[in-house]
Amino acid sequence: MPMIDVDFETFKEITRRRPNEHVSEGDVVKAALGLVSVPLEAAVPSGEFWESEGVKFALGTRLEHRFRDGRIVHATVTARGIEVNGAIYSGLSPAGASITNHSINGWLFWFVRGADGRLVAADTLRKR
Repeated sequence: MPMIDVDFETFKEITRRRPNEHVSEGDVVKAALGLVSVPLEAAVPSGEFWESEGVKFALGTRLEHRFRDGRIVHATVTARGIEVNGAIYSGLSPAGASITNHSINGWLFWFVRGADGRLVAADTLRKR
């Protein structure tokens, strides 16, 4: 398969635009070039969710947190909970605490991509 070289900033943006693990970097590039007509969000299997505090997260949903120093950490919603670095946690707060090494409010710590592609705090999903 042919490969192309991209600079680190381009790679970070392609990665940022992946709404979940079911969408590849190539899918993002195809969508950006207008080569696909299916929205990237449609790549999430329908009807498969993990639920917390009344909020349903589609399996494969990617969570992220950006630290002030520029570091970015990711987590993925699975059927059993939140996966961070290969470990599964029962909720957003324990998953966030595994990163910070202290208690935190995971609903404020983790961000998800809205339908418009922008990051929103997971907490905003509880208020809908």
